[in-house]
Amino acid sequence: MNGEFEFLKKIIVEKIGFYPDRYKRRPLKRRIAVRMRYNKVNSYLEYAKILEKDKNEQRFLHKTLTINVSKFFRNFETFRKIEEEVLPQLLLEYEKKGKILKVWCAGCATGEECYTIGMLMDRFLRGRQPSVPFIIIGTDIDNDSLDIAEVGCYRNNVLDETPEYYLKTYFLKNERFCVSDRIKEKVRFIKLDIEQENVELKELDLVLFRNVLIYMEKSFQKKILLMIHNRLKDEAFLVLGKVETLIGDTKSLFNIVDSRERIFSKCQILKR
Repeated sequence: MNGEFEFLKKIIVEKIGFYPDRYKRRPLKRRIAVRMRYNKVNSYLEYAKILEKDKNEQRFLHKTLTINVSKFFRNFETFRKIEEEVLPQLLLEYEKKGKILKVWCAGCATGEECYTIGMLMDRFLRGRQPSVPFIIIGTDIDNDSLDIAEVGCYRNNVLDETPEYYLKTYFLKNERFCVSDRIKEKVRFIKLDIEQENVELKELDLVLFRNVLIYMEKSFQKKILLMIHNRLKDEAFLVLGKVETLIGDTKSLFNIVDSRERIFSKCQILKR
């Protein structure tokens, strides 16, 4: 059985560019089992043979493995704390250095988080200093999700945590709720694996890496957190998901800003 699973993992890497060894085995197997049941197969070897040849199944498995719950202002208290604790500091940094503020939403799925932080920043910065420029970069490995994000139109089931002010100010409503061009022009989406280098993902002011870390093996968590630390400016911030935290040596990379909302700032001098 282990041999069959290792063979299936190899096929998954080859055919859909997803790297199973980064992820915790139990949730990984649970998601694969969803597709195995659909295809009415009982062994990893049987499923691997289907996956090798069936491009539709490759697409369906990729979607199943990368599925994320995404909505606007998810865990609203986190965004309230970002507004209170993070954005004033970013404004101060801009006033000192004058560089464009840059945010990375890693594992952005269908884009709701990117647009949420864009709305939050637009409201905050417009009320204080209209000329402050910012950009938000959303990355994901799923093309279908990124296509939805680019369009920026959503059903109301992903808006149930969105305050009325934001609904009225930043959305146009027809059959669906569509993000206004004012915000869309501040957001860019890129298909990118979390480990890939990209010239735009440097000197970042804020990284939102929420509800991704929880699925990763600990060794890969550490690797990614170090990579994020290296991409952040001094005095920059990292936000994790509500059930995620720093582990092992990575605790020395960041200071705690808000432990409840999992907001951290970059350490300028690493603890020894």
